[in-house]
Amino acid sequence: MRFFINNNTDPAFNLALEELLCSEFPEEVLMLWRNRSSVIVGKNQNTFAEVNRVFVEEQNIPVIRRMTGGGAVYHDTGNVNYSLIIHERRPGADSFAVFARPVTEALRRMGADAQFSGRNDILVDGRKISGSAQCCVKERTLFHGTLLFDVDMEMLGKVLTPGKAKIESKGVKSVRARVANLKEFLPGMDVEEFMEKLQGELGVLAGVPEPLPEEWSGKAEALANEKYRQWEWNWGIPFQCQWENCGRFPGAGGVELKVQLVNGLISDVRITGDFFGSAAPLEEALRKCRFRREDVEQVLKAGLVENSVRGLTKEDFLSLINI
Repeated sequence: MRFFINNNTDPAFNLALEELLCSEFPEEVLMLWRNRSSVIVGKNQNTFAEVNRVFVEEQNIPVIRRMTGGGAVYHDTGNVNYSLIIHERRPGADSFAVFARPVTEALRRMGADAQFSGRNDILVDGRKISGSAQCCVKERTLFHGTLLFDVDMEMLGKVLTPGKAKIESKGVKSVRARVANLKEFLPGMDVEEFMEKLQGELGVLAGVPEPLPEEWSGKAEALANEKYRQWEWNWGIPFQCQWENCGRFPGAGGVELKVQLVNGLISDVRITGDFFGSAAPLEEALRKCRFRREDVEQVLKAGLVENSVRGLTKEDFLSLINI
């Protein structure tokens, strides 16, 4: 087994790297890594239903979909991630506890009374400090988890709180739990020292830590550009969902927007309310458009909103898209 210390904090790069190490790397791997501020959503989730889209865009926080299932999580450099890749299929539910055991044992040796709990969590004093996920690729298994050491909890709450608009979806919803930072249980330690101690503890299992081979960095960067930095992968969803929002505007009255989404594209749209005019031209322009503000803004030709719904401005309508 190879033990890699990956110092790149770009979330798109790191998730691309995981995929490559799982699908192509010839040896089994243990890897420690961190992401800068980002939201990581599960493979089967509806990103719109999990993320405060307006807030993450204002804060320039990337939202990236991973290749494993489970719920949405917030990452920053106060969170340490670990990945374990073995050349064996271990899809069973019991494998979560097996894979997490070296980490829980390492934490206990460091002074935190860590216990594996439920489906995929590690708890200390009944509070969640780690979640995990896994997937099988051919005859290999990727298992990875988070270790919340000094994560910005205020930011975590803001990015994972969707707006007030109504979202109905078949996507897998995240389950929120009482979370804590490990620094509460390991006083006097900072995240750099924690990561160094964790390397030492896990090195007993995986050998001497080493940097990532340069050629795999290049491959990961290429896959990040091709997949993990693409809106279609991160926000597009392979199922149908319904989204709706409404507002009352002084010049137009009440306006309600109902959107049917398939893979992130607007497949159908209805604009109703007590306004005057006809919303049909506006509805027609929106069909087949990607459901994000900049794309919607591009299809709203000059005067289209104002000529369709009397008294409604383009900015008024765009405010219904921002959730």
